[in-house]
Amino acid sequence: MSSFQYNYRLLIRIVLLINLLGIIFLTLSRGIFFSLVAEPEMLVGISQDVVRAFVVGARFDAKIVLIGFAPLLLMGLLMAAKQGTFQAWLRLTPWYSAVIFFLLCALSIANYYYYDTYGNYIDVFVFGLFDDDTKAVLDNAWEDYPIVRSFLVSVAMAGSAWFAVRALLKRGRRWSWPSRHWAMTTASILLTIVAYVIVARGSVGSLPLKRYHANVSQYKPLNVITPNAFMALSWAKSDYKKQATFEPISEQALTEQMVKVLGQPTPEYHTQENPYLEKNPPHVVMALMEGMGNNILIEDDSEKNDLLGSLRDAFNEDFVFKRFLAGTTATIDSIVMMLFHSDVPTISHSAAQKVALPSSAVLPYKRAGYDVVFVYGGNSMWRNLANYLPIQGFDTVYDENSIIRAFPEAKAYADTWGVPDGYTFKFVKKLLDEATKPTMVYIMTVTNHSPYRAPKYYEPKAVQVSERLKSLVSSIAGQEQNLLEAYQYANDALGQFIKSVKGSNLASKTIIAASGDHRVRSISTKRREEFAASYGVPFYLYVPKTILEHTRYQYDPQRVGSHRDIFPTLYHFSLSKQSYISLGGENMLSNEGVSNRGYNSRRCINQWGAYDNKSPEMLYPWGEGFMTQVEASQNPDVEWSKDYKKLQNYYLRSQVATQM
Repeated sequence: MSSFQYNYRLLIRIVLLINLLGIIFLTLSRGIFFSLVAEPEMLVGISQDVVRAFVVGARFDAKIVLIGFAPLLLMGLLMAAKQGTFQAWLRLTPWYSAVIFFLLCALSIANYYYYDTYGNYIDVFVFGLFDDDTKAVLDNAWEDYPIVRSFLVSVAMAGSAWFAVRALLKRGRRWSWPSRHWAMTTASILLTIVAYVIVARGSVGSLPLKRYHANVSQYKPLNVITPNAFMALSWAKSDYKKQATFEPISEQALTEQMVKVLGQPTPEYHTQENPYLEKNPPHVVMALMEGMGNNILIEDDSEKNDLLGSLRDAFNEDFVFKRFLAGTTATIDSIVMMLFHSDVPTISHSAAQKVALPSSAVLPYKRAGYDVVFVYGGNSMWRNLANYLPIQGFDTVYDENSIIRAFPEAKAYADTWGVPDGYTFKFVKKLLDEATKPTMVYIMTVTNHSPYRAPKYYEPKAVQVSERLKSLVSSIAGQEQNLLEAYQYANDALGQFIKSVKGSNLASKTIIAASGDHRVRSISTKRREEFAASYGVPFYLYVPKTILEHTRYQYDPQRVGSHRDIFPTLYHFSLSKQSYISLGGENMLSNEGVSNRGYNSRRCINQWGAYDNKSPEMLYPWGEGFMTQVEASQNPDVEWSKDYKKLQNYYLRSQVATQM
C-alpha cells in the first residue's frame, strides 16, 4: 500500500470523527440552552416542535462544523503524499481542533447570554460593539457577564479537544487496511469531497439551509435554540451589510414634502363616523397573493385558459380594480411598503427591526379592539417577520407549522416555499369560525412561486400556453404549463375561501380583500401595449351588503390605484371615526372620486396612462381595460413619482431616526 493511500484513509477517518465530536458538542450545547430557557408548561402538546428544533439544529451544526474543519481536510489531502509533510499535518491537527472547539464553546456561551439580554439569538445588534461607544459596551459587558469564567470554560474545552484528538491520532497510527486499487482511492476522494460539500451546504435541493428553516414552532424559545451561534452571527453580518442608514430628516423638510405631495402637513386621516360599523365591526381579511400579476391574468379565458378557477364568480360579483399596481416587484418589499410605508425592504431585519412604527397599517384595528394576526404559508422566520411583526402591532404570527398542526395532511403536500394555499385559507377560515372578537387577518400565500407546482391533489382546469407567453418567458422557459396551473390553483384556492365565507354566517360580517404581491417575474416587461399590465396586479374586494347599505360608496372599475390604497379602502368599510396614517392612499370606493394615481417603485400609472419612473416624461396612454397604447405621449404629471418616493424616504427616516 502506498504511503498516500494509507495516509488518506487515516486522515479521512480522523476528520470525520472530529466532525462528529463537534456536532455532538453543539447538540449538547443546544440541550443545555434548551434546559435553561424552556418553560415546561409551554411544552405541553408541542413535543414534535422540540424534536424538530433539535433535528434542524443538528443540520445547522453539521454545516458549521464541516465548514470549520474543511481547511484541515484540504490540507490533509495536499500533504498526504509525502510522509514528512503528513507528519506535520498530524502535529497540526490537535492544535487546529483545539482552536475550533474553543470557538464553538465561546460563541455558544455568548449566544446564551445574548438571548438572556435581548431575547433572541445573536442578531444585527451585536454590531453595536463597533457602532456605539466600544469602550462603554465592553465595560458594561465586563460588569454584567461572566467573561473570565466563560473564557476559562472555553479554554478547558479546547484543552479537552486537544487531548482527545491527540489520543485519537495515536490510536489511528495502529490502524491497518487492505490495499486498494488507485482508481478506488480516487473515487473515494471524489465521493468524500462531494458528500462533504452537500452536508456543509445543508441540502441537496435547489435551496440551501437558510434562516427561515430555523422557525420550527409558535413557541419562540424553540426557534431561538435551533440555529447555533455561528449561523446566527452569519445572518447578523448579512443583515448588517444590508441595513439602511436612517439619517435624521428635519421636520421642516418633511412637512414641505407632505404639503407638496399630500396637500396637507401631516399623513393623518380619519374615517367617517358610522354607527352601524361601530356596533357591528366586521372581520377583515387581506390576502396578498404570491405572483398574482396582471401579466398572466391578461390571458384569462374561461373556456380555453381558465386562470381564475373558483375566483371567477367573485370577480364577477364583487369589486375588482385592474388598473392597479403592486408597490414593488418583490414580496417583502411590497409587504413592508403596504404595512409600514417603508421603502427599505430590509427594515424587518435591519438595525431598525425593534423600532415600533406609529404608522403601522394595523394599529387602527388594534385601537378599535381587533385581534390582528398574520398568516404565512411559509416559514415566518423569513425576513425575521416572526420577530418583527409583533413589534408593529400584530398579536399573533402563524405560519406553515401552525397550519400543519391544524391540518396534518398539509405536510404531505408542502413544497419549496411552504404549504399549499388551499390549506392556508382553510386555516384562516378556522380562525374566523373560532374568533370571539373582530379579527383582522393579513395573509401571505406561497404556492404561485417558482419552481411552479400546483399541489398533487389539485386537478387543474383547462389552461393553454400561448405563443405570447412563450415569447415573453426567460429563465422559466419550459415551465409555462406549470406556471399557468399554479396561477390557476392559487386563484382557485382564494375563490374557494371566498365561497366558504359567503356560504356561512360570516358572510354578513367579513370583508375580504386580495391583491398580488408583485407581477409574475421572469416575464418580459417590454411590450408597450402591456406597459401598465406588466407591473400590474388586480385588487379584489368583497364588502357585505349590510355594510354597503350603511356606507356611501361609488364603484368605477376604471379607477387607478396601487397597494397604498388598500388599507384606506378597508378602513372606510370597517372602522368608524378612526384615525389612520397614509401617504396619500385613498378609498377606492369613495363617492367623492380619487386622484387616480398608482405607485410602483419602477413604474407608475395615472388617469392618463403608464410611465417608467426613470423616464417619466414618456407616458403610454390607456387603451382598452388595463392595456395601453403603443405610442407614447407627454406625461402631464412628470414629477409625481419622484416626489412620492422622496416622501416615503423622508417619512420613514423621521419615524426611525428619532427612536434609535
